[in-house]
Amino acid sequence: MTHKLPAGPTAIPLIPLIAGAVWVGCGGGEPPSDEGTSAEAPAQFETTEVAEGVYQFRWIGHNALFVVTSEGVVAFDPISVEAAATYAEEIRRVAPGAELAAIVYSHRDADHATGAEVLREAFGGDIRIYAHENADAPLREAADPNLPPPTSTFAETMTLAGGEIELHYLGRSHSDDMAVAFLPAHGLAFAVDFVSRDRFGYMDLASFHFPDMFGAIEGLLEIPFETIVFGHGPSGDRATIERQLTYYRDLDAGVRGAVEAGLSEDETAATVLLEDYSQWDRYDDWRELNVRGMHRKLTAAGVGESGEEGEHGEGGEEGEGEHGEGREGRGEHGGEGGHGEGEEGEESGEYLGRAETWDATRRGARLVFSYDPAREAFAGTVENTTSETLCAVRVEVHLSTGTELGPTERTDLASGASTAVELAAGGEAFERWTAHPEMSACAAR
Repeated sequence: MTHKLPAGPTAIPLIPLIAGAVWVGCGGGEPPSDEGTSAEAPAQFETTEVAEGVYQFRWIGHNALFVVTSEGVVAFDPISVEAAATYAEEIRRVAPGAELAAIVYSHRDADHATGAEVLREAFGGDIRIYAHENADAPLREAADPNLPPPTSTFAETMTLAGGEIELHYLGRSHSDDMAVAFLPAHGLAFAVDFVSRDRFGYMDLASFHFPDMFGAIEGLLEIPFETIVFGHGPSGDRATIERQLTYYRDLDAGVRGAVEAGLSEDETAATVLLEDYSQWDRYDDWRELNVRGMHRKLTAAGVGESGEEGEHGEGGEEGEGEHGEGREGRGEHGGEGGHGEGEEGEESGEYLGRAETWDATRRGARLVFSYDPAREAFAGTVENTTSETLCAVRVEVHLSTGTELGPTERTDLASGASTAVELAAGGEAFERWTAHPEMSACAAR
């Protein structure tokens, strides 16, 4: 049967928040404004009814979604162990007596998917967990009891609760396992991390797959939603996603022009100002980082190098360099299925664990790198595998905390030559990391 809010004197008070949404409870304080600013600090959590029987659960800066269906509650993204405990209480309070029918991961990132076992235990059952098939192997390998692997996966689409919920895979975007939910009866979608409402992409876009992102966002616009709930920030509509797509196209075009003109990363960061987006969230914090990240991706794809361009083209067409043939089924960096020559290294967006070794070749520079916990430093070698000199080679490391290490000093490498490289981590606490070599065109002699 369909579970509804109780009526009469025991009903939960419904307080207007924004058009089409109702605030139905939080951990103290007033509901935040639409722009997330208020005189007082926002409550740690809140539950908002965004459509009949559909609720957004916010925990600090992360949003989850749960849906009261004819088969019970379907809960997306437990967020964390602590959040999941409150999440379970909110589901019980808003939908008393309803069973938890399923848990769905939007993707496997720990800051969204952790805590499923807490939800399971709270509802006393072996509840199924759904995710895209690309999430399965990494989660099984990680063997984190707080982030169990899915019990069921899908490749392209899946329906839950007799079609009340659709799950769609739109290709690689922020991750390679992103599931987008669509509720046809409500015209409502739930999409996490790769899109948001008038907000810059996360930091230097290290985990974002370009040019695939363009196709994923275009695919999202093919879903007939009217309202969309995000993993962070306020909800939006179709125009929100159109603006997001336009932003990434403008970012790509601006940085691409700078790279083709021969501007360095620093020069590009100083000149591609994206002033049309100066009112967007995180402009001051992430504008420069977005530009730098896109510069690295485009140079890794060979843009500006004598026509070797990994251009996405109109509509996000796949091109050589940025993600050419051979990327499918690669898995994590290094080891079996690792990078072949010409792949972009860091720009694939896949991070290694602390104990894993990076072994990848980009534009002829083979980087073999690993973390030494005793020295609190990354160390290894970079080798020129080409028949020509590689000029101004340097190495950077990006930690999962958002910290960037390096780059190392630039050095020219003759054909077949290698050099030792090292970057101190400075005691930074991190779980995952990614690296890449950079190089510049050799000066005319």
